[in-house]
Amino acid sequence: MKRKTLLFIGLLFCKSIFGQVTDFQKEFNSINENLMLSLGSYAVANFALSGAGYLNSENEQSKRFHEMNVMWNTVNIGLALPGYIKARRGGAPMNKGEMLKAQKKTETIFLINDVLDLGYIATGIWMREVAPNQLDREDLFKGYGNSLILQGSFLLAFDAVAYYIHHTHGKEFPALEKVVLSTSGGGVGLKIALD
Repeated sequence: MKRKTLLFIGLLFCKSIFGQVTDFQKEFNSINENLMLSLGSYAVANFALSGAGYLNSENEQSKRFHEMNVMWNTVNIGLALPGYIKARRGGAPMNKGEMLKAQKKTETIFLINDVLDLGYIATGIWMREVAPNQLDREDLFKGYGNSLILQGSFLLAFDAVAYYIHHTHGKEFPALEKVVLSTSGGGVGLKIALD
């Protein structure tokens, strides 16, 4: 009788953990959906503003600035749209290990992106600095450089905020790392870290 009671309690607990993983995954996808919606909205706004800016620019440097903004945000929309669709669909339910792996991978991607964003900003600064030595391409270097600084700065802030949101969300679910269910012989084991 004791065994059946323990097994029943263990199954209820496992069901509860599975429910927590499912809820966590829904929140994870919702965060990604909102982040990709934000990135996509920024890209669309850039298309509109820089498209109009390009058409109305009276000097070459301004034209090149708006041109690079449009090209840059083609990439942003190319990342945001599939990311949004993937997050909206939610994907197959994940188990504890898969969810932890997805969480860590997402945090790592945003951290790596922040390093790349610093590289974009540095490249923009370099382009502006060497522009006077480029003779007939000075306006292109200044315009593209200014655009890289702007776009890199936005992405630096975006990726830092995205990392923070995901990292904070990941901390809200300590049960994922503290519960282990195992089977051996003719029994089921449930180990819970209480620290």
